[in-house]
Amino acid sequence: MPKLHTAPKGRLLSLDYLRGFFIVVIIIDHLNRWPSILEIVTGRGELWVSAAEGFVMISGLLLGYVRGFKQREQPFKKVSFVILRRALLLYVWGVFGTIVLTIISWYSHFKSPIAYVDIDPSNWTNLVSRAMTLDYTYVMIHFLYLYAIFLLASPLIILLLRRKMWLVVFIGSIVTWLVGIQLGIEFLQWQILFFAPVVAGFYLEKIQHYVAHLQQRTRRVAGYSIVSFTIITSLISGFNLLPAADFLFGRSPLGVGRIILAIVWFIGFLLIFNKFLPWLKRYLGWLLEPLGTRSLTAYILHIIPLILCSILFIESDNIWLNSALGIVCILITWALVKTPAVQKIIPR
Repeated sequence: MPKLHTAPKGRLLSLDYLRGFFIVVIIIDHLNRWPSILEIVTGRGELWVSAAEGFVMISGLLLGYVRGFKQREQPFKKVSFVILRRALLLYVWGVFGTIVLTIISWYSHFKSPIAYVDIDPSNWTNLVSRAMTLDYTYVMIHFLYLYAIFLLASPLIILLLRRKMWLVVFIGSIVTWLVGIQLGIEFLQWQILFFAPVVAGFYLEKIQHYVAHLQQRTRRVAGYSIVSFTIITSLISGFNLLPAADFLFGRSPLGVGRIILAIVWFIGFLLIFNKFLPWLKRYLGWLLEPLGTRSLTAYILHIIPLILCSILFIESDNIWLNSALGIVCILITWALVKTPAVQKIIPR
């Protein structure tokens, strides 16, 4: 992996821009209005790997790098407190958001479907109890529940990495994934897409140093191979050229093919974004940088324009209307993220 572009304050710009791109894809997929010219960006959310996997992986990578590696000399209690406080914050926002959005879904007259709610209208006790126990999370903010649980376990992972027990973390994550498959528990399966990147983030600088000292030809061949594989498999997946292979990339349960492909695609897209960052910064920086640096804010807020679209517009097969709605939802989310008052309320 080549040296990632950094900002003056040490932020990894390539990761910020990639995360901003994931937010854009999530907004388009959650809007779920097809046909649309935006399909060329998202594949209608039907690719073998989605932006959700990338969002989880990039969150784990940054946790490992920032809270793990960069803060490795800070007292463990201090780092753990920061992580656990954020886990509590996300839990509260997840419960609050689930309750509010479910109530809106109960009593709003949508002209088009937005999300499936499996709780009977006005069953307040069931709603509150299931939301608080994380048995039910509104689908549009599903990531908050996963992220909160992953953060709750993260101090232990950071401690093991500080003691150079990365192999224990890696093997433990694989075993936990297998247990999750057997028990049908989602967060036990998806944790592998979070904690494997945590390990990579902790050793990110060593990984970059190792790659930098490989022969230039080796780096070039490896980089082009990963990028080419990413592009080719994305196209095969998008055009459904190998429908029989879908079973390898299942999401429930989370298949091993999907995990491996998610890792390869993540590296491939990161290489692309790192290579073309100057161009992206010049033409799309106004959009991707704020969405990427405040990705959690954007993730929480993106539901607002989606709800408005479902209230105001019926489903249509008009490609231009659907494309326009997608662009409007992205721009409204961007505008909300840029609003100072919102930045003080919604977690970053």
